[in-house]
Amino acid sequence: MGALHDVSNALTVLLGWVASARAEGATAEQVEHALAMVEERARVARDLARHAIGVPTVSPDADAPFDAVLSTAVRALGVEADRAGVQIVLRSAPGTARVAGAANVSHILTNLMLNALAHAPRGSDVTVDASIANGRFVVDVSDSGPGVDPSRADAIFEGDTRRPGGAGVGLRHARSVARAAGGDLALAVAVARGDGVDGGARFRLTWPRVGGSIPPPPLSTRPRLLAGTRVLILEDDADVATLLETALGARGAQVTVATTAAELALAAVDRHDAALIDLSPIADDVQGAIDRVRAGSPDAALVLISGSAVGIPDALAQGRVRWVRKPFEVAEVVAALTDAKK
Repeated sequence: MGALHDVSNALTVLLGWVASARAEGATAEQVEHALAMVEERARVARDLARHAIGVPTVSPDADAPFDAVLSTAVRALGVEADRAGVQIVLRSAPGTARVAGAANVSHILTNLMLNALAHAPRGSDVTVDASIANGRFVVDVSDSGPGVDPSRADAIFEGDTRRPGGAGVGLRHARSVARAAGGDLALAVAVARGDGVDGGARFRLTWPRVGGSIPPPPLSTRPRLLAGTRVLILEDDADVATLLETALGARGAQVTVATTAAELALAAVDRHDAALIDLSPIADDVQGAIDRVRAGSPDAALVLISGSAVGIPDALAQGRVRWVRKPFEVAEVVAALTDAKK
């Protein structure tokens, strides 16, 4: 889900530059620049998608000049900033220092800046302040919007969102990527805007410099952990179903996908080693659907996926059952499947 969110961000930026290229009165130079940005963002989206399914491409842990990573990320959001009536102000002084995991840093900053643009009042600034402290890069992304209630300071990194159209995936995924690289992502609730008034929100990203000991990032190529495992998937969201089918297939699983209760009943006749079940398509008869799966594959491990906060239904909390709450990372699903196989 996190990879899909990053792809969505890249496509949002891409579509903005497409609109810029088509704008009435655009000069040849402006069109050429917009098309160059479209090409760059399309490559970013492609590489993100390929990494998500375990296909090798340019390594996301490659290093690059930190100044260039920052300026490129800010420049790419020029159209979105204009649309929001907000200026992104970059204040950076890292000199010639290089950052490892440059692609992941860019994805996180893009997410933070898009969030800031969504909340910043028209005519205001979103500021990006970068520095080096204690051998680490520190980047603050600040806006003067409504801010975040202190009671939600942790929840926003766990999938809680009040942004219209938001899925609650971005900050959760960004923090997990930062921590996997030996850094972190945190929230400072109150922001001093320099005029004696506190407000808005500031998110702080810390990231190791080149030369540190950095674990492999979450978007690296995946081992074939599920080789030969027959997995039955029930998922009515086409995008999520495609992600799961492709990602699990890349890890060696033999995948069958059903999108409705009727399709599940037909597929459940065959024997499977594991079943990954979204509860929403079988909400009318959860127990009956699960019983059909168990009748065809009595030894199959069950992994239930749902946005419900209550966990596994009591009637199902027996035997080899695991639960993964939406929105999830593919790694969580893989871990649940591998754990259930033991």
